[in-house]
Parts: sequence; structure tokens; C-alpha cells
Amino acid sequence: MTEKNWPVTTEIPVLWGDMDAFGHVNNIIYLKWCETSRVELMCKIWDLGALKMADVLSENGMGPILANSSANYRIPVVCPDTIYVKTRIKHIGNTSFGIEQQITSKNNGSKIVAEADSVMVMINYKTGEKSQIDDDNRKNLEAFT
Repeated sequence: MTEKNWPVTTEIPVLWGDMDAFGHVNNIIYLKWCETSRVELMCKIWDLGALKMADVLSENGMGPILANSSANYRIPVVCPDTIYVKTRIKHIGNTSFGIEQQITSKNNGSKIVAEADSVMVMINYKTGEKSQIDDDNRKNLEAFT
């Protein structure tokens, strides 16, 4: 089995406020971590400093929107710790692309504490219609698989 390419690894500190009454990080926080790394990936794909709607609308209006996300939780994480979210493009369709993520933590060594998948749809924010992924965007996405 070959090692996957993970073009983005986002390091995030676990905060005391991330924990819940059960004494571990609340499940919704994992999705926030994934969002942070997903945004970092998209900024790299499109060579942006940040994702801003004003920038999208000033161009052709095309951009990604989250259609689905899911997570599988394997090992509880507690504060203090540091997590690492590895992020990559999993697949590219006609109007959508999938993102795969793997989360590890400093305290758990190389063990995977959670995995996540999401689907992004390309949309024209000016019309609200989904859009085909053109050749330029497909090339940009393929570079991060």
C-alpha cells in the first residue's frame, strides 16, 4: 500500500474550552478543525490569502460551497494537546470534489484520532447555480490529490 500525499497539514492547539462535560473534546470541534484545514487547502489551490466572498463576486462568481461533511471519531482528545489535520483532494467530479482528512494528535503519537470526508460543490454565487469544474480548476484541484 502506498503512502497518500497530504499536501496540507494544519497544526491547531486544543483549547480548554473545546472540551465538554464528558471531559474530552466535543465532537463539533473536530468539524471546526476540519473546516480550518479545508480553508487552508482551498487558499493554496487557488493561491489566495483568504477566502472572501467579495473577491469571488468581483471575479466570475465561481467558488466552492460545502455540501456534505462527516467524521469518524476514533480516540478521545483532551486538553492540553496539539492536533494535526492532514487534508487532500480525494476525488474530482463534474461539479463537485471530495476532500479527505485525517486527524492525529501530539499526545497520541501517530494514532489517528479521527477521519473526515466532505463534498464541495462548485457554484456560481451570482446565480446560485452549480457549475461544471472547468479545465483550469480541475488542474488546480488535481495538484492537491
